[in-house]
Amino acid sequence: MHQRITRGASAVSVAAAAALLLAACSSDAETEETTSPAADTSASADASADAAAFPVTLDTAMGEVTIESEPQRVVTLGSHEHEYLYSLGVAPVAVPVSWQGYDNGTGPWADADREAAGAEPELFEPGTTTYDAEAIAAFEPDLIVATYPNHEMTQEEYDLLSGIAPVVTRPATDSEGNETVEWGVTLEDELNLLAEATGTTDKAEEIIADIDAQYAEVREAHPEWEGMTSQVGGFYEGQAFVYAASDTRNQFLANLGLDVTAVEGTDAAWLQISAEQLDTAIGDLDSVVWQVATTPDAQGELEALPLFDSLTATETGGNVWLTDTVLEGAFFANSPSSIAYSIEGFVPLLEAALDGDPATEPAAAE
Repeated sequence: MHQRITRGASAVSVAAAAALLLAACSSDAETEETTSPAADTSASADASADAAAFPVTLDTAMGEVTIESEPQRVVTLGSHEHEYLYSLGVAPVAVPVSWQGYDNGTGPWADADREAAGAEPELFEPGTTTYDAEAIAAFEPDLIVATYPNHEMTQEEYDLLSGIAPVVTRPATDSEGNETVEWGVTLEDELNLLAEATGTTDKAEEIIADIDAQYAEVREAHPEWEGMTSQVGGFYEGQAFVYAASDTRNQFLANLGLDVTAVEGTDAAWLQISAEQLDTAIGDLDSVVWQVATTPDAQGELEALPLFDSLTATETGGNVWLTDTVLEGAFFANSPSSIAYSIEGFVPLLEAALDGDPATEPAAAE
């Protein structure tokens, strides 16, 4: 499905922008003697490069979508897309409220990127089961981004939102040509898609190279982690659970050199594990990162499960209790700005958890 979207309202916006541009050019001419020719040349070159990137057609999970010109009013619908845009120097006009209650819709790890992008977005409640198209339309977006949405978008919702502006969902395939799954796209693939949508591909390449270098530094420092098994889990409605190997949190652990594919049945987004199956499902894992920051009672409930003491991770001190809400938020975000924060917080915990000595069982991350 190839979708090319045009909007009458966009023509008005373009006309208004053109008028402002003409006024700005007139003002610039009057003050030409105070303007640096070198700066003008650089700005002109950047503008030309951005313009050359459009129109662009993107292959997304909901079909092909064409973006005719550089977006000026971007609205994001998910929990971390705005952080990706900040890293690219793009300032969305509206983003969802933070699930952790942070100002500007994001955690402290992304503040520097947000400020550098000059972003002061309006906040809105995106809805947990349906999107409020009327509220989204009120921001007059020329691009809507939902690459990591808070719920799986239906075709009806997509069609409705597409009547407002082009909608970019996750890429249809990953860098290896495989079909992507909801909430399982890699940082690299998501960032590259958003860079194409905003004309910032050069910046994306720099960011990815820097992140790769950060991960490589950790792997080089810990070659003993290669082949060791780990998973991210928690406790919900009386049962333990683990996330899919493709989940962004498990992607982070994999990038540190750990094997997160050892649990069968994690093709779905998450796998609930009954108390009776705890040892057979995750019993042999070298480490389990338990997310309990926002559910502090979960640690005691997990430890009280009859088979919890028989887990390899329990016997060797390999359980990591993630009780720091900020670190949990950065871990969940898996955005360019959160990686360094997560590495700094996790590496000491994993060093203690994976040494095989229960006496050095890591303290809770606080």
